[in-house]
Amino acid sequence: MRRKNIVIGAIMMFTMVGMLSGCGGKKDDTKDNSAEKKLTIWTNMEVEAETIQLIADEWGKEKGYDVDVIHESPDVQQFAQATKSTSGPDAVIGIPNDQLANYVNAGLSAEVPDSLYDDNDYSEAAIQACYVEGKRMAAPLAVETVTLFYNTDKIAQAPSTWEELVEAAKDKGGIQFDATSVYYDLGFLRACGGYIFNYSDGAYDVENIGLNNSGSVKAYEFINKLCSDYNFVSASVTADIARSNFQNGQTAFYIGGPWDCEGFDSAGTPYEVATMPKFNDNDFVTPVGAQVSFVSSKSNNQEAAWDLIMYVIENGAMQMYEAGDRIPAKLSEQENEEIQKDEVSAVFIEQINNGEPMPTVSEMGQLWDIHANNMKLMFTGEMTPKAAADNITSQLKEAIELMNSGK
Repeated sequence: MRRKNIVIGAIMMFTMVGMLSGCGGKKDDTKDNSAEKKLTIWTNMEVEAETIQLIADEWGKEKGYDVDVIHESPDVQQFAQATKSTSGPDAVIGIPNDQLANYVNAGLSAEVPDSLYDDNDYSEAAIQACYVEGKRMAAPLAVETVTLFYNTDKIAQAPSTWEELVEAAKDKGGIQFDATSVYYDLGFLRACGGYIFNYSDGAYDVENIGLNNSGSVKAYEFINKLCSDYNFVSASVTADIARSNFQNGQTAFYIGGPWDCEGFDSAGTPYEVATMPKFNDNDFVTPVGAQVSFVSSKSNNQEAAWDLIMYVIENGAMQMYEAGDRIPAKLSEQENEEIQKDEVSAVFIEQINNGEPMPTVSEMGQLWDIHANNMKLMFTGEMTPKAAADNITSQLKEAIELMNSGK
């Protein structure tokens, strides 16, 4: 119905323009300004798109705007082309933070107004995810991470350290996760002093790579033992295989996210979740994925678009949680009684506040395959942990140099 009304309105407008042209093109002082009171919002969140539309309608009724929320999973080129149209997107509500830098680098994202929100009101990892090159380029909407699942028929109590976990897992089916992915390996690296790109003052230094320092090598040595000494992980164990084996009761432990719970519940898997065990006497930092929202730098309605984004964050948190189990990025909303009484959500929130986002830089996209390929070579014995760390680093530097050579 909304699209039909827009089309009819457009036909009437063009008809009026033609009539005015026939009368000498005089300005119509009684022009209806309703056509200017429209916002087009794209969202990458398919399950929650209808909920976002309902929240946007509430805001629109109050502010006098007609808001059209469209589910889109665009790439930068598609978004750039769409902004050239008068009906193009004014903002994106809900996009993974690891995609944000691509829009910023293409000049498609407007900087966040200074007074729009207070960073201290949100999860630290969610705020870090909104900064690109030291500038605040988005608003945090929702957060997620991974943590430890354990089979309660096999394990009575969650371990507090990885050493305890390994001992408990030996005779209970082990632990599985995609150990080739830097997403799951981040906690080992960070606990030993390793890092991907050095982060300081709201910006990442992509020339300062910490994937082959002494700490990272120590972390890779431990991960390799999980394969060589215990046969818990391997080059062929994917996230899907790990999930399936835990769901079927073959393994005692699994590292996964809230998106796994529905499948485990449906299968009747006896499980609980716990925060990640410490490693190397340090907290295990998990990657926090943030759904962030930004305003198009090409929009003529930037102020209204930012206002809508904040309305969704401040007034729609519980609706988003109920629609898609989205944990709000705002700290006060995380304390909501309905969220806290859900033991699973409470554990994930605790782990989120012990995590950090993957680097919000375009160069991060070069690392995924490089890391996975070298970890597989390490697991098959074709490369030592030190050699794998060095190779990951040198290949990443080469890929970044090639990526930036055309700029």
